[in-house]
Amino acid sequence: MAIPDIPPTDIPVLTPSGDLDHATIAPFAEALQTASAHHPVVIVDLSAATFGDSTFLNTLLHCHQLTDLRLAAVPEILLRVMEITGMHEVLRLYPNVEAAQNPQLPASEASAANKGLRRSEPE
Repeated sequence: MAIPDIPPTDIPVLTPSGDLDHATIAPFAEALQTASAHHPVVIVDLSAATFGDSTFLNTLLHCHQLTDLRLAAVPEILLRVMEITGMHEVLRLYPNVEAAQNPQLPASEASAANKGLRRSEPE
């Protein structure tokens, strides 16, 4: 996928907080749908998210099909769910919003290069 040449300040950044599940997803899903319909790139800053269920993952997948979705600052609990489901291989993960706004490497390389997005494996 080509990375559009868009100034970082023109890329919308959505910052959901708290639990993102079937009971709470509607406002985030609506905002994500609107942003995806109007922008070729959308960043979701997940630094304030505390939980995400399958409804959350489906919302991300749907948006991923509509636009260049970039996830920033994915907390450990969400990263674990993404790893279990294989979503970390599909979605573009970045260590922070700035990296998502100005990707220097393909997302998979940027993710792998960032220790903050790697879980430590049990010994």
